[in-house]
Amino acid sequence: MLGDRAELTSFGRQEFLAFGREYGISYRFPGVDGHDAPDDDSTIARGWIDETPLPSGFRFTHSDLTISHSYESVSLGHAPLLMVIVLEGRIRLSVGAVERELGSGMAASLQLRPEYALAAYQPAGQRLKTIVLAFDPGGPLPAQTEQGSLRALLRGVQDPVVLWDVPPGLMTALEQPLGVGLPELQKTLVLEGLALQLVGYGLPEPVPAIERKSRASTQEHQRLEAIRQLMEFAPTDNYSLTDLASRAAMSPSSLRSKFRATYGLSVFGYLRKCRLNLAWHYLEQGYSVQQAAHRSGYRHATNFATAFRRQFGVSPKTVV
Repeated sequence: MLGDRAELTSFGRQEFLAFGREYGISYRFPGVDGHDAPDDDSTIARGWIDETPLPSGFRFTHSDLTISHSYESVSLGHAPLLMVIVLEGRIRLSVGAVERELGSGMAASLQLRPEYALAAYQPAGQRLKTIVLAFDPGGPLPAQTEQGSLRALLRGVQDPVVLWDVPPGLMTALEQPLGVGLPELQKTLVLEGLALQLVGYGLPEPVPAIERKSRASTQEHQRLEAIRQLMEFAPTDNYSLTDLASRAAMSPSSLRSKFRATYGLSVFGYLRKCRLNLAWHYLEQGYSVQQAAHRSGYRHATNFATAFRRQFGVSPKTVV
């Protein structure tokens, strides 16, 4: 535990950096790192952070911090499933081109990969209460059948970031002191139960049956998944079928047929879907149609508007 719940702790830059070295997180402090920055003893946040490893392979991190200075964290590790639950306050998350903002009662489920680092921005002037649930792929193989089933479900996760609302009943339970005053074993059981409930509500849908029946081998599927994620996290880049096939160690015709058999869309049909989803997000943020088109990889707003209507059935102007 970093800080005691009964006695709040002040966290400065050095405490954050030490925590980052232990868990593979890089921290930056906008407005604190300039020439007029406070010294290293200045408080970035005050409160507590409680981290508990669980038998299921999850790490349950519960924190309650009053943020004095905005800070950014970039997670460079690997987890097939990471959940961020905001009990109070707000956080902005980004993975490649995918960006989402979470407020109180909201949660995000995502994959954490070194090649697509997760960046989180925590604004100053707020009380930020969060739970972060991370599955450790390097943990011991669970013996229980239900835990083995959990790993099987995690292998089917594909969506990069899924937002969801925490059910009111579960939110009430999470807002209570979690395991405070209980012996360590009882506390672990309480947190394990809450962790599994969170997974039950927030685990993204597994791969549909049509995808599981693909004739691609396990290694081929891993290479196809790398291509899919490349387009998901960086949809605005320019791609050619030849280049993508080379990355997947396949011929262009093989990539074309196996990608469609696995994901139900052509390679560039999937890329178009990723770009249009990104554009919808920009429109919701208040960008103009022209700006959303350019920021999502379209050179001409007219082509963008046509593709947008085909994908969503509405004009992009209706979203602005």
